[in-house]
Amino acid sequence: MTPVLTAAIAAACVLPLSLRLLAARRVVLANVLWLTVAIVIGIAARTVTPDVPLEPTSRPVERLGDGYVGSGTCTKCHPGEHASWQQSFHRTMTQSVSRPALRAIFDDLQLDYFGAPVSLHWRGSELFVRLSPDARGRRNERKVVQLTGSHHAQVLWYETGNQRELGIVPMVYRIAEQRWLPFPAVFLIPPQLREPPLPGTWNGNCNGCHTTHSMPRLDTDRVDTMAAEFGIACEACHGPGERHTTANANPLRRYGLHYGGKSSDDTVAQPTRMSSARSNEVCGQCHSVSIVKQQHFDTWRDHGSPFRPGEELAQSQLVVSPQDRSAPELHRKLEQDPQFFAHTFWNDGLPRVTGRELHGIRASPCYVGGEGERSLSCTSCHRMHREQDDAREPSAWASSQLGQGMDGNAACTQCHPKFEDATALQAHTHHAPRSAGSSCYDCHMPHTSYGLMKAMRSHSIESPSVARELQTGRPNACNLCHLDRTLQWTQNRLQEWYGTEPSPLDEDQRSVAAGPRWLLQGDAGIRALAAWSSGYEPARAASGHDWLQPYLAQLLSDPYYAVRFVARRSLMTLPSAPSLAGYDELAETGRCQETTARLQLEFAATSTRSARTEILLDEGGMQWDTFRRILARRDDRPVFLAE
Repeated sequence: MTPVLTAAIAAACVLPLSLRLLAARRVVLANVLWLTVAIVIGIAARTVTPDVPLEPTSRPVERLGDGYVGSGTCTKCHPGEHASWQQSFHRTMTQSVSRPALRAIFDDLQLDYFGAPVSLHWRGSELFVRLSPDARGRRNERKVVQLTGSHHAQVLWYETGNQRELGIVPMVYRIAEQRWLPFPAVFLIPPQLREPPLPGTWNGNCNGCHTTHSMPRLDTDRVDTMAAEFGIACEACHGPGERHTTANANPLRRYGLHYGGKSSDDTVAQPTRMSSARSNEVCGQCHSVSIVKQQHFDTWRDHGSPFRPGEELAQSQLVVSPQDRSAPELHRKLEQDPQFFAHTFWNDGLPRVTGRELHGIRASPCYVGGEGERSLSCTSCHRMHREQDDAREPSAWASSQLGQGMDGNAACTQCHPKFEDATALQAHTHHAPRSAGSSCYDCHMPHTSYGLMKAMRSHSIESPSVARELQTGRPNACNLCHLDRTLQWTQNRLQEWYGTEPSPLDEDQRSVAAGPRWLLQGDAGIRALAAWSSGYEPARAASGHDWLQPYLAQLLSDPYYAVRFVARRSLMTLPSAPSLAGYDELAETGRCQETTARLQLEFAATSTRSARTEILLDEGGMQWDTFRRILARRDDRPVFLAE
């Protein structure tokens, strides 16, 4: 008998009696009887409809299935690993909006998007955005339900009203600077592109790497996006956990694995016990420029990526390289952006943008030439779970997720132990052992990728080469620290120390330092890298800083807002930091140009410096004619770094 039927019978039985009691004026007893019926009906109703919130239909949701059981299941047997994952930025890559999750603190906020008002306001625990009125003049207010990011920046998403589709709030919160910036200003994209991404961008694109087991579920008339879990959770790296949890529900099996000497459990993927190729691809499912293969598109659209950790990534995804220009998966991409390859890769196929490290590590001789199955892998240096004896603060580990000691030369000497000896290291680097010039990272993994308003290290692990820079456009490691030296100077040192064959150079490459040339005439991506390096402490120690002001000042009026932002940040790190207003002035071209002119005049008026013709300084001050000549050759081709 169903609970509802039981309640109905109870009511039918009690009704005649209560009517007789009412007629006899026995009201109290009648009320007691009716209260009993109400309780029975309430119990029945709770049985039929449990007290669980209804799944929203206006936004993406978390829904387990396809063997995914959720990270909450893992904590029962793996509390330490679960706790360290909780402290990582992977976990908070995608979150539902709440006051604790949003790093910006406010109640009501009025923002400006290139002259258009954007307001954010809380109503209790719910956040709303009010955008410019629509074409009919109606107030355009939407509920903000989701956010992306928690380390460098946070992007907010609102309900569009079209099923589970999300639209982007066009203002992005920069965490370190505690500032809201327009979306096109945060990313390195052509300045004329001021329109934010179209509604549905998160559903069809961002969710693929910002959630676990993303299911786009997109058709011409359907937007039903969901994921097993928001953020990058346990099963993103270890695979669906249902088989593992079911098998290990038996304590005898667990004890047998633990005490029986078995090194692994075949019901779960363990990247640290895979071959380097398979282990790298666990990370590479997101940390690469890749696209689902055409034959798997329907599966991906409805059920998410068919890739599972431990499998070969190429079975389901095309890991893109410049040799794939004719691949059918890229036809639409190249129609939308004919310069896709130039915006994404250097000429040799290494990525220009951060978050695509698989391409670099695959090109590394430490991976290609590694011995056996355990050549270089991501887990050689990175730890996805903070080690129990790690004395660092959790935030220090979470920032890069490097293992203990892996932020220095020990990352390399674990495979190249001879350079643990200071004498051998100095003989190899020709720099003092404890100097930046003897940093394996700075020489072999220079900052040649860009993203999130900063430079990031290449993962290709290559030796410095002027010839490679001439072929690819990628700045060489030596001059990213020695910004005040020419390519000729670098080439001479590499030939003297390592016997490197020189390459033909033009007059400017022989006589003008690399830093000034990159800052003045490089494309927007190179200008951003050089501006960041100008504030990098090892670079300032190697090349000095008293000559940088006119170059960084010039970038304050750069066409690209992101370049202006990075240049201003580096200016403020100089010991003689100039007086600057807030970041707001960077959005106004007129004010930027005034600031550029003022700072350059201030520099020209200071005391005469030692003549350094390679940085355009002579006894009389700046060589402004040469400065302007190089600036006039600036590479103004549009750059769109798809970060």
